[in-house]
Amino acid sequence: MIPRVLLCASALALLSACGGDNNVDSAVLSSTLVGGANAMLIEGDPDGRFGEAFIGSDGNGILLVENNDLQPAIAYYDVKGNAIRRVPSAASAIQLSTVAGSTSPIRTTALSLSAVAGSYMAIGRDNTVTNLSVASNGAIAGGNATCKIAGAIETTSNIIGALSLSIALSRCGSTDGNYRGYAIGANEYAPASFRIVAENSTSFLDMLAFK
Repeated sequence: MIPRVLLCASALALLSACGGDNNVDSAVLSSTLVGGANAMLIEGDPDGRFGEAFIGSDGNGILLVENNDLQPAIAYYDVKGNAIRRVPSAASAIQLSTVAGSTSPIRTTALSLSAVAGSYMAIGRDNTVTNLSVASNGAIAGGNATCKIAGAIETTSNIIGALSLSIALSRCGSTDGNYRGYAIGANEYAPASFRIVAENSTSFLDMLAFK
């Protein structure tokens, strides 16, 4: 199994988000995603064919699109039933669908604030490392002398194996901003403790937290 890493290599050798300048918001999901955590093949995304969906009991959640299985995401979809929003937005309208018979469950691991509390390393594609810490109350802190990372992991979410979170990047260059997303626990992310994915409408973060 290929371990996942940060989505992008940062010019600051720390952390980065992937985004785009396109502003096409037209995206339609023509097949309903199964609730829970599932992997599947998808059709219609311009950059990837492999999908991982984490959908709550209310039909809302996220779809992460990859151009190869077990690789970092290249697109982040906010899902609200059959209404979807792609980050970054695509250059043209998207009609997304799942390939029939391709869906298989992802084995998630239960997360709690006590389980995620601790000190972590986030490893980039260029093997650079940034330190992150999660306090017992869910507070996230990290970065270096210039780029600062702060945020919070919340106690609950509607998605099994995930906790809602917020992250803010400051003095990190073009990646600065406030992001919302999830901490996700899944067996396939091992040896990482959990995965962090979050978006700010124009770009998104994807990282693994290793103890």
